[in-house]
Amino acid sequence: MADVDVIARDPENGLFGFRVELGRDRSGARMQARRSGFVTEQAALVEYRRLSRQRDAQQPRPRLSDTVQTLCEDWLDAREQELQPNTVCNYHCLLNLIYRYVGRVRASRLSARMTEHAYQQLGAVGYSRTTLRTLHLVLAKAFGEQTGRTLGAHKPRETDALRPVWTLAEARSFLDHVAGDRLYPLWRLLLTTGLRRGELRGLKWCDLEPDLATLTIRRQRVVEDPTSLVRDKPPKSHNGTRTLLLDPTTLAALTTIRPRAKAALVSGYMFTGRHGQPLRPDNLSNRFNQLATAAGVRPLGPHQVRHLLASNLLDLGYGIPEVAERLGHDPATLMRRWTTPWPTWSAECRVRRSPGPGTPHPRQGRRKRATSPAIVSGAWR
Repeated sequence: MADVDVIARDPENGLFGFRVELGRDRSGARMQARRSGFVTEQAALVEYRRLSRQRDAQQPRPRLSDTVQTLCEDWLDAREQELQPNTVCNYHCLLNLIYRYVGRVRASRLSARMTEHAYQQLGAVGYSRTTLRTLHLVLAKAFGEQTGRTLGAHKPRETDALRPVWTLAEARSFLDHVAGDRLYPLWRLLLTTGLRRGELRGLKWCDLEPDLATLTIRRQRVVEDPTSLVRDKPPKSHNGTRTLLLDPTTLAALTTIRPRAKAALVSGYMFTGRHGQPLRPDNLSNRFNQLATAAGVRPLGPHQVRHLLASNLLDLGYGIPEVAERLGHDPATLMRRWTTPWPTWSAECRVRRSPGPGTPHPRQGRRKRATSPAIVSGAWR
């Protein structure tokens, strides 16, 4: 088989990737290297041949005499082509946290006990367990791919703290307060669809179909660290590309601000600043929190609306696939996070879902479609 035959192109985003077999580790477990996100086929082919040469020379991993910091930096440099700039920056920041404790240790001497002790020290200085769990995933992946060994450290356990989320009463108070705001259609769209911050900012008028009452999510507008540049990119995952049904009130709010010029409908962003420039995603979060404070509700940021919407749609009896489709989420992640009610909203949900005599529970009936605009709108009114 020619090398070029192993390079595959993702039909969703048009990027190239491959998978190469690297033999087996000391325990006999099969080892593979997967790489994706290459802009050109030639770039993917260069990385594939580099890994193949290492495998064929029976030296698929760097020397174990390298330090943990050198090992992790080499791993990140090799994957920089396939990763998004924000992901590379985040990985650098996470790995820099642990270099202070084990960065100068030889890879051959790194033990599970040393790693877990480093996690404890990071936790003692204030880093959250969520950050430590993410750090563990990145460190374990880098160590495993570079050495063929298992890190062996236990993943830091999940935090016991509850994620703060609005109640329905707070959502209604916020929506009433922003009724006269210039960006009221944006806030209503956020509360009825749970779009991500970048997805809201990436919307263009060509994504709206008023006759069908649908809105298609095709892109997101993100801030790239550390340069703070703003650019458009595909949605977060293949689940993010989706078409949503809109309720009549939200559709009417968007239609009232819809420009009439054809050029603006094709290339113009749906939501802009006062001078016609696209809003920055970080400015959107600041504005949201300012309005929340003025409305007398907790300024928790726009992303928590997704958690509120997911929790209440599941409680109303919608199936996990339908809710995941509306939010552009992975069904497995959705099921793991939101199948158990949270104390912050369970009391209100118990009142709403208490069945009367002879009334079946919503989950016992036919599964509803979470894309029904009338039902989604009714969640707020």
